[in-house]
Amino acid sequence: MTKLLSTGALVVAGCLVSFGAFAQNITYGSGVPERSGANRFGVLPMMERIETATDGDVSFTPLLGGQLVSIPGALQSIQDGVVGSGFFITQFHPAELPAASMMSQITGLGTDPYATIGALNEAFFVVCEECREDMRALGIVPLLMQSATPLTMQCTEPAETLADLEGRRVSTIGQPEMRWAEQIGMTPVRTSISDILTGLQLGQTDCTLVGTSWIRSYGLEDTVTSVIEMPQGIIAGAVPMAFNQATWDGIDADDRQAMVDLMPQMLWDYVADAYVAPDVAVRSDLEDRIAFAPGDDALLAAWGVFQSGEPAALKALAADRGIENGEELIDQIVEVFRVWHEDLLPQFDGDPDAFARIAEERIFSQYDF
Repeated sequence: MTKLLSTGALVVAGCLVSFGAFAQNITYGSGVPERSGANRFGVLPMMERIETATDGDVSFTPLLGGQLVSIPGALQSIQDGVVGSGFFITQFHPAELPAASMMSQITGLGTDPYATIGALNEAFFVVCEECREDMRALGIVPLLMQSATPLTMQCTEPAETLADLEGRRVSTIGQPEMRWAEQIGMTPVRTSISDILTGLQLGQTDCTLVGTSWIRSYGLEDTVTSVIEMPQGIIAGAVPMAFNQATWDGIDADDRQAMVDLMPQMLWDYVADAYVAPDVAVRSDLEDRIAFAPGDDALLAAWGVFQSGEPAALKALAADRGIENGEELIDQIVEVFRVWHEDLLPQFDGDPDAFARIAEERIFSQYDF
C-alpha cells in the first residue's frame, strides 16, 4: 500500500511539474506611468493576446508606474530576475548595450510611424547582429522593439515658425533631439521624461519635443499653449516586452513560437493603438485650448538638412562606442529606413494585413532568440 501511494504521489508530482513548466504567470515590471497610452493601449492588450495565443499557458502580473522597477533600473531588474519580464529603454544603457542602444539614436531617420516601427525591428532583428549579441550577453530576450509617433514642438508661449523657436530653451530626451534643437537655433536641455512638466512650469525651459499624446500622458495640458505639428523625428529604441532568459527558457517552445507569431501584426497594432490613435484623440480634445500649427517652409527645409546629416552623426557615435564595422552598420540601417519609407510604405499604407505579411517575411521569420 505504501508503495502504491508513493507511485501515485510521483505521478501527481510529475503532473504538477509538467503543468508548472508550461503554465506561467510572469511578473512584468515597468516604470512608465500606468495611465500612459503605451501601457493602456499597447502593453496590456499585448499581454492579453499572448495569454489567448498560448491558451493561458503564459499570463502576466503587471506592476506599472514604478511600483517595482524604475525606468533607469528596469534592464538590471529583468537581467537579475527581479521581474520575469518588463519594459526598458536602450538609450539609458550605452555601456551595457553599446550596439543595441544605437536603436535609440536613430530618431532622425523616421517620419512615418508604421514605416519606422517596421524599419526599427528589421534593423535590430535582422541587420544588427551586434545588437542582438548585446542582449544575449545580458540574458535578455526582446520580443519586439518600440517606436512611437512623430515628435512635435510643444511650447508654453505661441510658436508657429522656425523664427519663433530661435533662442528658446527646449527639453529634450535624447541626443538626436538635441542635435535638431541646435540646428534650428534652440538651446537643448537634456531632461528626463518625468521632469519635463516641472521644467516648463518653472520656466527652466520654454518648449519640449515629444509626441502629441504625451501632453496628456505627462500632464502638460495646462502648461503647453502651442504645438508645431510638423514631424520632427520618431523616438525609437524602447523594448516594451523583454524577458529574463531563464523565464523565456521556462516557457514551452510552442508557446514561445506563438508569441513570436503575434509580432508582425502586433507592430502595427501597437503603434496604431498606443500612439497614433491617442495623438488624434488628444489633439481633438485640446484644440480649443492649445494652438496647433503646421510649421513653415523654413522649418521644413531645416529638417531636410538635419536628416541628411544624421548618418554622419550616427557613424561618429558608433566609432566612439567602439562598434566594429560601425560605418557599414549605419549605412545598412539607413538603407533599411529608406526601403520602409520609400519602397514598402506604398505597399502597406493603410493596410495592416499587408504590413503584417511584410513584417513576417522580412523580420520575424528570422527571429533568432
